[in-house]
Amino acid sequence: MYPKGSNVDYLSLFLDVADASTLPFGWTRYAKFSLTVVNQLDSKKSITRDLLEHEFVANDSNRGIRSFILLSELRDHDKGYLINDLCVVEVKVSVRNGIKILEDQETGELIDFRGLGRVEKTFVPFLAEVCSSYPSLLKCHKKRSRPFIQCAFTALGRLLCFLKTTKAKDMTRDACKRLQLLWEELETFKFDLVWLEPHVQSVLVMKKRAGRVDRLREDVEILENEIKRQRDVLAAAEVDLEAAKRDLAKAEAEFKKIDMDAVLGYPLT
Repeated sequence: MYPKGSNVDYLSLFLDVADASTLPFGWTRYAKFSLTVVNQLDSKKSITRDLLEHEFVANDSNRGIRSFILLSELRDHDKGYLINDLCVVEVKVSVRNGIKILEDQETGELIDFRGLGRVEKTFVPFLAEVCSSYPSLLKCHKKRSRPFIQCAFTALGRLLCFLKTTKAKDMTRDACKRLQLLWEELETFKFDLVWLEPHVQSVLVMKKRAGRVDRLREDVEILENEIKRQRDVLAAAEVDLEAAKRDLAKAEAEFKKIDMDAVLGYPLT
């Protein structure tokens, strides 16, 4: 974790993976974390940003908040965030053992793929299938180095495996993030992906639509419950109205018995 000066008016805080430059290709960790600037005079005034979620990968190894606290507020000693030139920052991290979408299916066994390089055995059937339909995938990297080709087809195989082994019902928020990362990683290798991009985007949009449907269902349920509540209120009001009408009729009947022309008078002992 380190402060950054990307915005001169604010303190920026980022959580960074140690030794990120040495991470192997395909390394990934999913984490939830919170960042806190501690108020050293009153802990109740400490500033916390909770449950930031991010999947850290080898080429995207930090995440944080660019505008955490105004520097003018931080430097004000009366505020309690900077005491004796010391600012205390706390971080809480919860790490999962990866998102169980793809990694559990990788065996670590590498085999040769069409003489281009060694790739994960699990990916080979998917790579063979698409390369038969789109030969340009093989041609576009023939002049590249073997390590580059291996990385490129590993990235392609990882995405294809995800699409072939993930059901629509499993496209959670985390899964969508995973797919987006896989796609962005694959794009860096400059494959001709005109045939694949519309499908990937449709999957991502599908989840957004599903989320909208879920929200609308919740809205409908809330409205239905409100209508039921209002109907119950109306039914109770109708019962009260009938009772009031009966009381009115009885009162009117008793009132008619009074001789309105009679003198009120007064009692004599």
